[in-house]
Amino acid sequence: MAPLPTITKTAKPPKEPTDTLPENGWVTGMVTKGGTGPCYGLSTDEGTVYALYSSEGIKLEDGARVKVKLEPSLLKIYCGPGELMTMLEAKPIG
Repeated sequence: MAPLPTITKTAKPPKEPTDTLPENGWVTGMVTKGGTGPCYGLSTDEGTVYALYSSEGIKLEDGARVKVKLEPSLLKIYCGPGELMTMLEAKPIG
């Protein structure tokens, strides 16, 4: 039987964060859960699914194409399936 794995210290701390958070910034996609919040759903053009939170009362229509500005959420809430992010702004696309 093989020995159990053990935790070992590294010689130096890592140069990059080991628990990387999603990127901040703008993404484009389709609203999968609309309304006036606080929870929304978005599927990006790249296929990423986000569960969005905003206390701003932004009105989004189901199926609308939007560009949204996101940042990692510090809240531990459930807003539906997907990666939880805070929505700072939303702009309709064309």
